[in-house]
Amino acid sequence: MKNTENKLIIKAIKAIDKNGYQNLSLRKLTQSIGLTTGAFYKHFENKTILFQKVTSEISKEFINHAKIDDSLPAQEQILQIADYFVKQIKIHPNIMNFLFFNEEAVSALTKDSASYPFLKKIRTLIEQLNLKSSVSKQDFFIQIWSFIQGYAFLIKNGVTDYDPALVRTTLKQMMKKEK
Repeated sequence: MKNTENKLIIKAIKAIDKNGYQNLSLRKLTQSIGLTTGAFYKHFENKTILFQKVTSEISKEFINHAKIDDSLPAQEQILQIADYFVKQIKIHPNIMNFLFFNEEAVSALTKDSASYPFLKKIRTLIEQLNLKSSVSKQDFFIQIWSFIQGYAFLIKNGVTDYDPALVRTTLKQMMKKEK
């Protein structure tokens, strides 16, 4: 049972990477591993549940591949995450779009979910930076995260090229203002 679920999750990630999540066909997904669409529902209640599992898996992969150095201060770790994020948006735009904008990912932003290691890590780091600030945890998270996402999507859409020094300088300025 778990093996089939894992195959479906892996195939879904590959399909999303290639064509985007909006175009994910359950029929094509199940056929790719020799199942019927009806058999899909033996493993997942619906497409939303599949997307929850896929979001969780991509989140785990993201945080594992980002190679964050936990021995560095929170500010430096956030810079490592931002650097990895903006690079990934060019390499895997559909995956990054899914990870941060599918309905399940958006709803995860409103809760503190252990199912999303990437979200948990970035929230923890931002909270560490915000300990002495009068800005709420959520507002500080939104400020930092809005810049990272916005900049990454400008790069993805060809508006600008990636400049690691700009990311570093901007994030450091934002973090200083809040201290």
